[in-house]
Amino acid sequence: MPREHSQSNLSAGPRESLSTQTLDQLIGWLKDGTFKSGSKLPSQNELVEYFGVSRTGIREALQMMAVLNLIEIKPGLGCFVKRVSPEYIIHADVLSILLEKEAVMDVIETRKLVESGIAALATERALPEDYWKMEDVLIAMDRCIQKNESIAVIGTEFHCALAEASHNAVLAKLLRSFTQLMAKAGQLLEDSIEDLGEFKRHELKSHRELFEVVKQRDPEKSRQAMIDHITYSEKLIVGALKRAEEMEISSLEATNTAT
Repeated sequence: MPREHSQSNLSAGPRESLSTQTLDQLIGWLKDGTFKSGSKLPSQNELVEYFGVSRTGIREALQMMAVLNLIEIKPGLGCFVKRVSPEYIIHADVLSILLEKEAVMDVIETRKLVESGIAALATERALPEDYWKMEDVLIAMDRCIQKNESIAVIGTEFHCALAEASHNAVLAKLLRSFTQLMAKAGQLLEDSIEDLGEFKRHELKSHRELFEVVKQRDPEKSRQAMIDHITYSEKLIVGALKRAEEMEISSLEATNTAT
């Protein structure tokens, strides 16, 4: 087992979210060589203790790894890492989010309901320091773009800052539980979008416009602006998921033809 305990990396949230986070950690072990081809993964009991996730969550993560053809589950013996190339392991990141497609769409639907209300509350309740936090995120996003870095994670931080500006602890915590999955969807977008530079600039512009609307202190205008913002992202994510599925189907067909 790796030396550092990863429980702190798994934030509280729905079981599906924790299963996905556990899957990410397990794939990470294969990427960094912690467990090499042919080696045996820790037992389910050890993984439960290590990650602080339920046995069901661990079992789901392992089953997803088996579906991704990364491990072989041998009843009574354990789970063994299959001999796969590093390129396939990286490709598994895309496949893992395709397995969570329904969860992604459910989260988008929930975000429209929850974040539109958050935007309205933040418009009424935001304090000067709340605006400073949102501006800090926008500055950080701009810096990431200048350095040609991913903005998938920092983009979710703007929404978290806005949720905190609602001064409703339950809503802020609920939104935080979405960030892991939405960051993965954002990364998928960045990996598949044709003009990445233009996409990032548009993302920054869109978040800035949302910020300006919230500062106008018009709850209904903020509510609609958030719905429009998420709806636009939804269209892009649906397109990215469709392209990823088509590429996977083509890859499988090529493999079947070769064999």
